[in-house]
Amino acid sequence: MKLAVFALVLGLCLAVNAASVDYSVEDQEVNDFSPSELADEIDDAFVFSVFGILKPTIKASLRTLKGVHCTIERVISIRAAGINFLNAFKDCNSAAFKDLNALINQVQTVVYTCNDIVNLNENVCNNSDYNDEADGQKKTSKSCFVKLVSKMVTLKKQIGKSITLSKKLSSTPGAYGACNMEAVDDLLSVFTEFPTFVKECSKLTS
Repeated sequence: MKLAVFALVLGLCLAVNAASVDYSVEDQEVNDFSPSELADEIDDAFVFSVFGILKPTIKASLRTLKGVHCTIERVISIRAAGINFLNAFKDCNSAAFKDLNALINQVQTVVYTCNDIVNLNENVCNNSDYNDEADGQKKTSKSCFVKLVSKMVTLKKQIGKSITLSKKLSSTPGAYGACNMEAVDDLLSVFTEFPTFVKECSKLTS
């Protein structure tokens, strides 16, 4: 009798333990890229391939005051393009569009960095009154060179990100209401020339 009771209790314990075990197996997640995500990856890779190897060229362009002057002129044109872009969206409800607003905020950082670079040229490099005949062959001071290189690399990254964000905008007519989307093309026509102008300025210091 005792043996039968013991067997019954043991059986009940095993049943309870079995019930408390979770035998469910979750399906493994498979991370697939959608076509749009793949396109984004390609865009990022393209921007990186064009902008990612510019640091040595940026350094070369800033070795002399002539190269610095050339660079500052181009930075001023980038700033002007950025300001024109921002002004184009003042009178439309751009904040309602997340992707467009992200681009606008990014371009604002480009303008800020351009201001920093122009201020460095004036206050650290003392190059605001550049004269090609008198200053063209002068070497850039170490403090000027280091700070300008740092800011130019930052600008390079910001412009690259701006281009990437612009490629994510919808191409559907009317997708952004009354916003003037032609301003995006005007902006890109200047921003995409960044690598070219860096290379042109670097040739002046060789």
